[in-house]
Amino acid sequence: MTASGQDTAAWIAETMVYSVLAEVVSWPSPGLVSAVSNGCHADMDIYTFLRSALRIQPYYQEAARLGIEQSGGRTGREDLFRMLQKTGRRAEADMLGATGGVNTHKGTIFLGLILCAAAGMTSQRPTGSAEPQEICRLAGRLAEYPLRAQLADILEETHSASTGGRAYREWGIRGIRGEVIDGFPSILQQGLPALREALQQGADLRTALIHCLLSLMAVVQDTTLLNRNFDRTRIDYTQASALAALDRGSLFTSEGRAYIRNMEEDFRLRSLSPGGSADLLAMTLALHLWTENQGEERVWRTIPLYQPSFATGSASMS
Repeated sequence: MTASGQDTAAWIAETMVYSVLAEVVSWPSPGLVSAVSNGCHADMDIYTFLRSALRIQPYYQEAARLGIEQSGGRTGREDLFRMLQKTGRRAEADMLGATGGVNTHKGTIFLGLILCAAAGMTSQRPTGSAEPQEICRLAGRLAEYPLRAQLADILEETHSASTGGRAYREWGIRGIRGEVIDGFPSILQQGLPALREALQQGADLRTALIHCLLSLMAVVQDTTLLNRNFDRTRIDYTQASALAALDRGSLFTSEGRAYIRNMEEDFRLRSLSPGGSADLLAMTLALHLWTENQGEERVWRTIPLYQPSFATGSASMS
């Protein structure tokens, strides 16, 4: 691989890890670990996530490199997916080693590797860049056949060890597999527009990310909510709660902020942790930054980290 290709792979991976870290430090994020709360998790905290995120960066870089090489015709898409699966298994083992056996980023690894590979593929085009829609489309095409095969196998099983598999067999909920197969519709139709609208209105990054998280929670069929209690109403309740927060103005109104504070306690008591939506939030930010910071120099454009006006509610979304 050329030095330029190596630099591109490193940049793609750095952006992904930055996005993963930005997701976990942001608050208030009901039920989730953040910089100020463990949510409803007794086995992990912000430092667990920091160790894990830093450990998996080399695997994102490897995925981006594989995508760059695939764009040169060295491998087929099915071969590339199998390579990413092997990379993912090594990344998960390293993650568990960093956290003492706690699963902090399994979903993030799965999604991040696929999107980093797709970003690597698009980086070699004549323009040197691609919009999020194109990266998501490529990622979906890359993983569609193997994931559809997995879903077919689940229907043949008499028992599924995974919560997501059981949800598909019993209720037809495809969870994160469906998001990937369909080209990440929740990100493109809900998450990314919400993030960009908030930033365009002058919101700081933390506020924009939480607004984006709520927008995702309102639509995502998040099977991670079923890990502690296999009850479909937990998904419905989470979606309804997020939609109610958005209807009250999200973080941009005093009513919205008060509602979200109550959501934090409510989700803790109900042990609701929308980890799938959190994973998609990190992917949303990475897609946004890959577009915003593209170019030969790839200079990071500054997003304000904190705006007192949004904390006090003097700003509003139109």
